[in-house]
Amino acid sequence: MHPIKQTASGYVYEQGTTRGVSGVRVSNQHEVVLTDENGYYSLPIEEDCCIFISKPAGYLLPVNEFQQPQFYYLHRPKGSPNVEELVPYPAIPPSGDVPNPLNFYLIKTQIDPEFTAILMGDIQPETSKEVDYFRRLAISTLQQEQADLMIPLGDLAWDELEVHPEVRAALGEIGKPWYVVMGNHDINIRATQNRFARESFQYIFGPTYYSFDYGEVHFVVLDDVDYSGWNTKRDEQGITEGRLDARQLQWLANDLALVPKDKLVFLLSHIPIFTKTAAQNPYRNIMNRRDLYALLKKRPHLFAASAHTHTIEHVELSDGGGWEKWNGQFPELIAGAVCGAWWQGPLEEDGLPVSMAMDGAPNGYFVFKFSGTKFSYKFKPLGVPESRSRYVLRFPKVKAPAPAQLILNVFAAPPDSVVEVRWDEGDFQTMTQFEGIDPYVDDFLNQHLGTYRVWMAAKVNRHLWKVELPKGLTNGKHKVEVRIAEKNGEQYGGVHFLEVNAIAKEKYKVSS
Repeated sequence: MHPIKQTASGYVYEQGTTRGVSGVRVSNQHEVVLTDENGYYSLPIEEDCCIFISKPAGYLLPVNEFQQPQFYYLHRPKGSPNVEELVPYPAIPPSGDVPNPLNFYLIKTQIDPEFTAILMGDIQPETSKEVDYFRRLAISTLQQEQADLMIPLGDLAWDELEVHPEVRAALGEIGKPWYVVMGNHDINIRATQNRFARESFQYIFGPTYYSFDYGEVHFVVLDDVDYSGWNTKRDEQGITEGRLDARQLQWLANDLALVPKDKLVFLLSHIPIFTKTAAQNPYRNIMNRRDLYALLKKRPHLFAASAHTHTIEHVELSDGGGWEKWNGQFPELIAGAVCGAWWQGPLEEDGLPVSMAMDGAPNGYFVFKFSGTKFSYKFKPLGVPESRSRYVLRFPKVKAPAPAQLILNVFAAPPDSVVEVRWDEGDFQTMTQFEGIDPYVDDFLNQHLGTYRVWMAAKVNRHLWKVELPKGLTNGKHKVEVRIAEKNGEQYGGVHFLEVNAIAKEKYKVSS
């Protein structure tokens, strides 16, 4: 029996007026229509769907008490269809017939091609205590950032969805509007079907895929969590892969058909489109990314940001990821994690877990500054001193006669950066980029086994550089000067001092 076809219709108004806004995209998660000259739209709807508008540039959205933009209506005439699978988490209550008219509101502002956005990887608290860690570590810093919007890139929980309202409240305290991405740990894992695993998330946060515009940028939030469903025979959790379903891809095709080609299309997902450090892993890559590429191949301005891996990685999707450079490169940033190592590790003096993810980078977030279709971005660490905010020096323990090495972990530097070092007043040497693990992380984990979960291990990353130490370093203090140049023109570095003690157990000790 086919669901009864209904229609949703109404107006998009400027808030506080009866003035309609024309040319606004309105969607039922499949079709996309534009409002007419009076701001009027009409859409067919199915029994269960979400109706939303795509915020155009030059307008803001009204927000609720948590600073969540209000741009959608959850249509569940009978409520969530699988309430019994969602317990103890909330379900979407019955909405009844769709309101007639179903109106949306925008707040008129100027179109500013220059704006700033905060992107943050997994917050991922499992308990209220870990939500408090997030509050104490990040909120005051984020409040001070001059930004127009924030985008948490998924995993606002760690399967225990009762923390979702607490995370929502914490994000609201920052005082900036935020658009959220759904992560694999945000779904109801007891749901037996992928399509019904999002009910509790949507109840708190809204639709799992949608779009909105700021300046010359068209942001597209994707839902790339494909869940096989709870295995009722084995009574165990199902399998998660990165995948975009056919309905969402059709929505995206319809959405992009109404977006001018000269806009920057900025994709936001939880699971990366592609990661070189785990290229064959379906849990860490969008497996049908070529279906996505087919919708983007005529676009000259593209960028993607994701999270999920708890590592920072710069990816060029034409380098192993299947993008064929139809109109140029397609870069992706995998943005690390605010929670670092899942809020695990020994506690510092302030009572917070040590700020270090398994790739050696500190907990942190990225700030993007946009100007037209151009942009720059910078990693902002949390919980570490300024001297360790961009890079750290490592001296791996080696057995003689292996040469001693200096390794630099330059947290957010792309692999094509030029990293140089010189000793005392000698000449600068170019360090070699390599893919591997930060030796300090491996050693730190072994020293603090009881404070981490047994499966946690140092993660392979691509922001490491190495060089052999000069032969014949004498005992005493030596000057070590570092300079780093990224291809975007940014340069930074610093001066450090290396204490050499051939007798001591710790042969090399660095101070800034």
